[in-house]
Amino acid sequence: MRHLQVADVISLLRSEVKRAGGQSPWGRKNGINRTTLNKVLSGLRPPTPSIIKALKLRIVFVSEPPKSQPGLLMNSKDEDLS
Repeated sequence: MRHLQVADVISLLRSEVKRAGGQSPWGRKNGINRTTLNKVLSGLRPPTPSIIKALKLRIVFVSEPPKSQPGLLMNSKDEDLS
């Protein structure tokens, strides 16, 4: 699974809108208000859940793995295996 930033989502949205022939056709096809779509493409608001769903993406939350010392191996119980 690839993690995307907001800029990546907007870039994907731009290409899909272009492929559909513009904001109005893409919005009609996906049930998204053209004004909302325009604000997202202009960077005035983040992509809405409905836009994310229309792009066949999912919102996920990823926690950072614990930082370990170089050369230190840890198992899932955070026990030192060195």
